[in-house]
Amino acid sequence: MEEKGAEFFEKYEIDVTGTVRTRGAYRIETGQGPKLLLPYGGSEQRAVFEQKILRRLQECGFAVDSYVENKEGKYVTQDEYGESFLLKDWYYGEECNVRKTEQVLAAVRNLAGLHKCLSGIGVSEEELPGAVQKSLPELFEKRNRELRRVRTFIREKRRKAYFETVYLNIFPEFYEKAEAALEQAKRDGCAATLEAAKNAGNVCHGMYTHHNLLLLPEGSFATVNFDKACIGVQIADFYLFFRKLMEKTGWDRQLAEEMLSAYGEVRPVEKGEWQIFYLLLSYPEKFWKITNSYYNGKKSWIPQKTTEKLLAVKEQEREKQTLLERVVCRLC
Repeated sequence: MEEKGAEFFEKYEIDVTGTVRTRGAYRIETGQGPKLLLPYGGSEQRAVFEQKILRRLQECGFAVDSYVENKEGKYVTQDEYGESFLLKDWYYGEECNVRKTEQVLAAVRNLAGLHKCLSGIGVSEEELPGAVQKSLPELFEKRNRELRRVRTFIREKRRKAYFETVYLNIFPEFYEKAEAALEQAKRDGCAATLEAAKNAGNVCHGMYTHHNLLLLPEGSFATVNFDKACIGVQIADFYLFFRKLMEKTGWDRQLAEEMLSAYGEVRPVEKGEWQIFYLLLSYPEKFWKITNSYYNGKKSWIPQKTTEKLLAVKEQEREKQTLLERVVCRLC
């Protein structure tokens, strides 16, 4: 990303006092507070959708990275090379520390509050085509096709690496779980739950992880990076945050129960959403992600770390299954 000069910032009503390079972006010091300038691959229509969400959250009292309009009243600004950028409000703060239980639970409550605020926001699929979650059957069908494709690819190789031999040995167990999740998703009325969420105009963050939570001096969080926001079943956000925390903590039962309780205390969840949460967890996503990483990487040299992840995933799957049966199943 080329450093932007004074000419670019003349397109905004801001007073720039300095710039600092960050990962894939620039933090801009201005007389109106810190901003972040970053490349933007979406359309102006998409940016308007995201800003509508951000404005709603601000009205609810949440700290978010609201977008800055340029002098033409638009959010997407092009430089002299035709590349598109967004300028947004930013914050000084460290990412949420997932090793601190109090921060994890605060992040869960923050998410539940966000979801309450973003329920019935009044955004339709017609207003922004493509911004709607896939149904679980559709999502699982796609992933299962990818699993079968990779299995076939490895089977047909004449010389197999250690990773590939291990993969074929454990594939049946994980594919059986993947197919079971698909069949249950077809039976459990997940499509109806998604349709109700669409009709209500419920919005999800889309990538709610600790990387997108900045701890502010007063102890609350600024929630940032809504570029994956979509219309859909909001419990999918909680699933992502929950799964990543559980993977880091070895599927700790006490922490799991505290997280589930913290979310439900702020935002009561209907049985249909908990069923989707359960199905998302029951699907062997870690195995699918390893599969996807292998298939899209170099086949001539498979990193040792990838093999280690594959060897570990079977034990992790057992721990996850125990948690599903003893804790999550009660909610459905």
